[in-house]
Amino acid sequence: MRKLLCLLLIVFGTETYAASTPIKSKYDDRIQSQIYNALDVTKVYAKDGFSTVIIFADDERILYKHTGFKDGWDITDNDNFVLIKPLAVKQQSSEGESYFEPTPGQWNTNLFINTNKRTYSFDLILVPEKSTSAYQVNFSYPAEKQKQQVAQREKDKRDREQQAIEKSLQSTKTPKNWDYVMKVKAGSETITPNYAYDDGIFTYLGFAPNKTFPAAFLLEGSTESLLNTNVKQDGNYQVLVIQKTAEKLVLRSGEKVVGIYNQSYGKTPVTYNTTISPSVARDER
Repeated sequence: MRKLLCLLLIVFGTETYAASTPIKSKYDDRIQSQIYNALDVTKVYAKDGFSTVIIFADDERILYKHTGFKDGWDITDNDNFVLIKPLAVKQQSSEGESYFEPTPGQWNTNLFINTNKRTYSFDLILVPEKSTSAYQVNFSYPAEKQKQQVAQREKDKRDREQQAIEKSLQSTKTPKNWDYVMKVKAGSETITPNYAYDDGIFTYLGFAPNKTFPAAFLLEGSTESLLNTNVKQDGNYQVLVIQKTAEKLVLRSGEKVVGIYNQSYGKTPVTYNTTISPSVARDER
């Protein structure tokens, strides 16, 4: 019975740890890689007289680091990586200074690193001179990369859907009125539109690249009123979009004047409570 109790204490009373060992490169054992897991402790094998660099993600910056044996290890950080190197420990006594050289089995400790994005835990293990140590440990993040790829695919899908809607809007046979005539004052050719039409809501004046954009005015009787406009590109033409339709318009730029008359004004109105593409659902809430 006593033997059984002792055996149970040995089996169940002893703590066990399973730190993760980085994967060695097929080209050089000293170049290693490690998949990030916040719940893993990563083993780093170092050797006296050699430095080991641990490299994190490009967008990470180290905020805090701490080791359990700060006198025996030099831990230097820069941007997204840390350099690790075993150190001899100096001891002051009545007989003067003495140094304890890094010794395998006695120099092992842990290292904690906190970055702007993640936390890392390490076992620093000093190996004998003839053993292989890590020169470089590179972290990778496949789980996070997969999430980013899924998010990117979803964004691409939304973009494609939006592009399809916009393409449908552009290709839809929207009623257009091209029945416009112009009266151009002598010397005003540079502000004369190459074409003019309306869709029952807005008026569109297309200008070639060598033309000058004028100001647009609504003519009612003998009164002119400045109109709200915006500009869009249509192939090689820049289009002055006038945010209404009108029977008579006046374009001005300095002394240059062009009169524009809509001969079909009011004949083919487009109602505002309808969409112009079957790909767009109107929300009238």
